[in-house]
Amino acid sequence: MIDQETQLGTTPETPAPAPPGSTVPTAVWQVRVRTKLDDLYQQLGGLAAGGTVNPGRVAALRAQLSGVESVLGRSGVVEWLRGGNLEYAWQTIHSVERAMAGLRTPEELLGLLPAYQGAAAQFLKADDKVLTDFDASADVAASARFQAKVQALLLRYHSASDEFHESVRRLRNRMLGLSVFALVAEVLMVLVQWRSRDVQLLKPPTDAAGVPAWRLLFFVLIAGALGAFISALPSMITSRSGGLPYKLPFQQGLLKLAIGPLVAVVGIMLVIGGLVETTVNSTAALLGVAIVFGAGQQAVTAFADRRASELLAPVTKG
Repeated sequence: MIDQETQLGTTPETPAPAPPGSTVPTAVWQVRVRTKLDDLYQQLGGLAAGGTVNPGRVAALRAQLSGVESVLGRSGVVEWLRGGNLEYAWQTIHSVERAMAGLRTPEELLGLLPAYQGAAAQFLKADDKVLTDFDASADVAASARFQAKVQALLLRYHSASDEFHESVRRLRNRMLGLSVFALVAEVLMVLVQWRSRDVQLLKPPTDAAGVPAWRLLFFVLIAGALGAFISALPSMITSRSGGLPYKLPFQQGLLKLAIGPLVAVVGIMLVIGGLVETTVNSTAALLGVAIVFGAGQQAVTAFADRRASELLAPVTKG
């Protein structure tokens, strides 16, 4: 899986000690950032040990990476939604990676080039010039030009990766917002029906004449959620997250379970109003119709499934 969490250019140098005050990561994205930081510290240690790189430059890159340490211990709900710490961490790491490409020898870059191109190919078009404009013999001979071309490749790849992750996070937040709105609407429907004696959203069947309207509505909502769960189960099992920290399959499933009960209530209201030709003369039939309409949420939430599939296509191919 190639994305913001991809580790590139790992070398077998002796690991550098972890910076003082390192925090223990608690979230998946923090674990991946921590792992990537350790990898870059190792590479910087190898560059410094080689004696061909300005020690001051290596120290500056270490200091830049140390700024990421301060965000690894923060994982609040607001930050989870905004993703500011996540973006800061990976954009800093990307900046250091590009700077390190300028410190490597042409031979080192030539060895790392397939890994860079493989990572970039997940987000860039196959015929993108920045991805294909390399000639091993000519590039090694012109070291400055070769370094610039590798840095340009990394810059384009990192920009595309950051934009992709921002799009995925926005979709995650939208689906979560719609799910919360649907759940709040369902709770309000039950509360309003409980407090209202005059207006009944659902007409009780003959065998449930004495059942309070709010209780009947509650069971219809549960039946709608059951129908949504049954219809969403195959897609939830086969969905792939692409190794992302946003858990899109979970958010898709939550959206379906939240929308299904609303669709069920609307469908039964259409049946009771005579707009849909069917007969509901028992509680079992009413709940059965609710399950059927709840399963119909797939037509409503299909837009989210399509968008998630489009976004995840680059990181799930191959």
